[in-house]
Amino acid sequence: MKRLPDLSCRASRWRRHAGAVLAAFALCGSICRAQDVTEPSLKAAFVYNFAKFTEWPQDVLSGAAPFNACVLGDAPIGDALERSVKGRQLGGRTIAVLRVAPDGPLKSCHLLYMSGLKTAQIVTVVEALRGVPVLTISDVDDFARLGGIAHVFVENGKMRFDLNLELAKRARLQLSSKLLVLAARVHDAVAPAQR
Repeated sequence: MKRLPDLSCRASRWRRHAGAVLAAFALCGSICRAQDVTEPSLKAAFVYNFAKFTEWPQDVLSGAAPFNACVLGDAPIGDALERSVKGRQLGGRTIAVLRVAPDGPLKSCHLLYMSGLKTAQIVTVVEALRGVPVLTISDVDDFARLGGIAHVFVENGKMRFDLNLELAKRARLQLSSKLLVLAARVHDAVAPAQR
């Protein structure tokens, strides 16, 4: 008689991993409340965790070059991200926090957080990065509709996020299932304007 795989064991393992990720995000939130940390610090922690649970293609992260976490248009987030990643590594790489301009070297970024920009500027940036393995993150309303991958927002007093899985796939980025399970919404289709 053929033996079936033990699905309950896999499900249990998956729940433990999802629980660990949830605990990491919850810990971030409780630490922030305990220290009365600012919104930029909390967003920076989310940005770091997005990077931690995303895989880039091997040809993008080759050699010993640093992981470039870029910030566009929001100096307080850039400052908070620098403090958040100081002394940390991502996949054995140092993390460089770079401030960039809309017309700067965006394709050298592995991750790009943008905020405080006009809709036209955001559309221009995400169009320039379409299909490029850059994890785009923003707190701008309708960011997924505008072509972004991760949208961070506050809902009922809690920091939440949406993910656009299809755009991540087009950028050759692999979002961890641990991250997907924590998202408020996962969009698995591209908005008509992004096709």
